[in-house]
Amino acid sequence: MTSVDEESSPETVQAPSITTPRSLTRSEIGNLTLALLAWACTVSNVTLVVGTSGVILIDIGGATNLTSLPLGTFFFGASLVSWCVTPWLFVQWGRQYGFFLGIALGMVGTVLGMVCIAVQSPAWLVVAMIFFGMAMGVGFFLRFAAVEVVPPHWQARAVTLVVSGGVIAAFAGPESAQGMKDAFGKEYMGVFVMTGIFNLANALCIGLLSFPQPKQPPPLKEEESNNNNLTEDEESARQLELQQKQEDRVAFAALLRSRQFLVPMLVASLTWAAMSMPMSIVRVVMGQVGYTARQSLTTIELHFVGMYAPGFISGSLISQYGPPWMIVVGIVVFGVAVIFNFVAQDESDQEHGLALWILGLFWIGVGWNFCFTSATIWTTALYKQQPRLQPQVQAAND
Repeated sequence: MTSVDEESSPETVQAPSITTPRSLTRSEIGNLTLALLAWACTVSNVTLVVGTSGVILIDIGGATNLTSLPLGTFFFGASLVSWCVTPWLFVQWGRQYGFFLGIALGMVGTVLGMVCIAVQSPAWLVVAMIFFGMAMGVGFFLRFAAVEVVPPHWQARAVTLVVSGGVIAAFAGPESAQGMKDAFGKEYMGVFVMTGIFNLANALCIGLLSFPQPKQPPPLKEEESNNNNLTEDEESARQLELQQKQEDRVAFAALLRSRQFLVPMLVASLTWAAMSMPMSIVRVVMGQVGYTARQSLTTIELHFVGMYAPGFISGSLISQYGPPWMIVVGIVVFGVAVIFNFVAQDESDQEHGLALWILGLFWIGVGWNFCFTSATIWTTALYKQQPRLQPQVQAAND
C-alpha cells in the first residue's frame, strides 16, 4: 500500500531536468587558445602589409596616386582563393592541411615582397600583395573553424574571442614593421621578413591545434540481403550520390538567392570596404598633412584595437540581442566615425586633429567588429540544417 501511495504521490513526480551548459574542457580551451594565436599571426601579417603597402609603394618609386593599388590586389587575392580554392580545400584536405596551404601562400608573398624591396619594383609589390591576400582568404576561415572546437552554446563567444586575438596583432604587426624596417640595410625589407616569422608561428599553432574530423555525409543504407551483386549496389550508390549532388546544387542556389544569405554577405562586404579604404591610406595622408610616422603608426594601431578589442564582449551581445540588431548598432557606430573623420580633415590644430584622427579610425574599427562578427555568426546559422553546404556557403560569403 505504501509503495502505491508513493508512486501516486505528486511529490514523487520528477520535473523535467534542465541541462546546464557545461564549461569548456581543458582540450577545448587549448584548441580555442591556439586558434586565437593562429588568428593573431594571420592578422599580424594583414596589419603589416596593409598598413605599410602604400608607404612602401611610394618608397620604391611608385606613384602617389597608386597607393591604393596594392590594397586592391590584396583583396583580389582574398576573393580569388575564397571562390576558387576554399570551397573544396577544407572538404578534401581537412582544416589543418587547408590552413597549411594558406600559410604557404603567405610565404610566397614574403619572398616576393623581399624581391620587390631588393629590386625596388612596385610591380613585384603588387604581385606579392595578391599572395598575401590569398593567405588571408584561407586564414580568415579560422573564425569558422572556431565554432567546430567548442560545444554549440559556446559558438558565438568562440568566434568573437578568436577574432579578438587581433588585439595582439594590433600592436605586433605595426610595431614589428616599424622596428624592423631598417634592420636589413634596405628600408622595409624587415617588414617582409617579419611576415615570414609570423607565418612560421602560425604554422606551429595550426600544427598543434586538434581540429575535429569533418562530418561525413550520411552513409548509404546497408543491404538487407546478403546477395553478392556488387555491380548493382555500386550503380545504386552512384545514383544516390548524383541525386544528392543535384539536391545540394538546388538547395545552394536557393540559399544564395535568400535574404538570410544576401544580407550578412552584403554587410560583411560593405563593412570591409568602409573599414579598409581609410585604413590603407591613413598613414600616407597623415604624413602629407604634417603628422610624424610615430603619430600615424599610433593611429593605425588604435584602429586595429577598435577592430578586435570589442570581441571580448560582442559575442555575448550578439547572443543576447541577435546579429541583425548588432549590425544596426555597428552601422550607427560607423556613422559616428565618419563625423570624426570629416572634422579631423578640417582641424588646423595638430594636437586636436590627431585626437580626431584616432577617434575616427578607432570607431571605424568598432563598427567593423560589430557588423563583421554579426555577419559571420549569422552565416554559420544558415548551414546548421544542411551541413553538406557548409564549405560552399562559407566560401561564397568570403
